[in-house]
Amino acid sequence: MRTFISFTEALDCVLAHASLTGTEFVPLSAAVLRTLAKPVIARDDLPPFASSAMDGFAVRTDDFSLDVHRDVRVIDHIAAGDDRSLVVEPGTCMEIMTGAPFPYGADAVIPIEWVADRQGDNVRFDRIPAPQKHVRPAAEDVQKGAKVFQGGERITPAIAGMLASLGMDPVEVRRQPKVRVISTGDEIVPASSGIGPGQIRNSNGPSLRAQVVEAGGECKVFDHVPDDPDAIRTVLSDAGDSDILVFSGGVSVGEHDYVKQVLDEMGAETLFWKVKQRPGKPLAFGRLGSTLFLGLPGNPVSSAMCFEIYGRALIEAMLGRSSTRTPVLKAKLGRSVRKVEGLHFFTRGIATTDATGQLTVVDTGPQGSNLYGSVVMANCIIHLPQHLAEVLAGSLVDIQMLPWIGLTPKPETPTA
Repeated sequence: MRTFISFTEALDCVLAHASLTGTEFVPLSAAVLRTLAKPVIARDDLPPFASSAMDGFAVRTDDFSLDVHRDVRVIDHIAAGDDRSLVVEPGTCMEIMTGAPFPYGADAVIPIEWVADRQGDNVRFDRIPAPQKHVRPAAEDVQKGAKVFQGGERITPAIAGMLASLGMDPVEVRRQPKVRVISTGDEIVPASSGIGPGQIRNSNGPSLRAQVVEAGGECKVFDHVPDDPDAIRTVLSDAGDSDILVFSGGVSVGEHDYVKQVLDEMGAETLFWKVKQRPGKPLAFGRLGSTLFLGLPGNPVSSAMCFEIYGRALIEAMLGRSSTRTPVLKAKLGRSVRKVEGLHFFTRGIATTDATGQLTVVDTGPQGSNLYGSVVMANCIIHLPQHLAEVLAGSLVDIQMLPWIGLTPKPETPTA
């Protein structure tokens, strides 16, 4: 077992042990926020036929080469969904609606607003468009045989719309990793309970479950067990169908921290324990049979931050995500921050942009690992390097956006 390793070594180890989940087909209606399993190749052109971009008249622009204001005869009306094969002959035009298939022979659409006069079947226009104006060509968006998605994309509403346009229903997606969240501690009571002396409500269970689901995992319930080896062993013996076990608490060196001890007794392989970071130094990672486990500290902030760094990365790697939802950005530090040299800091931050687009970040204030309000206030995690004891204002730092909240526009300074 490796111990007291660097943040980058720990993250590399977690990612190295991520195995892709299998695939399954789900209805398109249930596919939003799932992950595409394979590349998507267009089976048809999109759009499949040329159509009108305006309500107006499909015309042959050559008819007006000598006289822009000549009359032409309206010979038909084309509505969206019309499946007839129509041809515009010289000296004629067809009234056409937006989205209707474009007839052969015509090469432009004159908007209805350009009609100068209409008498019976004869129509005259006050101006004529250039060829192909107001016509949507076939395959303008996607050509048949094109690779539209690489595979690994999280299905957003926009991607769902494109999949529908391409006739991809059902959709092949990655199976969601099954994650079991286990909070430990004799002092923990349910969120719905009153609290007595020395008790705290279980915030880690609900928050970690929400983080798992937001990252793309499946977590139907979360468990709580007291600081009792037999109780922990019972929960673990029933966790065989989980892909990942996430523990909150019980992995440090306290007299009542039994999780690591029970895992060892059950034959688990601990790949690393303790990381040169704050919060979350007593982080543990390993596997129990085919199930990976992530042992997080019990303090709410440490638990949330370590999951966001390591748990999210693990789930996204198992899903084969083509890109993370929390890209690392560069931001200018708005005020100096002192830290412990030798530890990589995950500092809760508030990133803002000003009118020029400059990205600036400041910490949320006190950073105690029990102060969950700092997580609520934050929209990003500031990565402060291990080798520094102080990071000065104006320095460029890495920030990792929290996916459930966006950038905050910087308030304008009031003028007198």
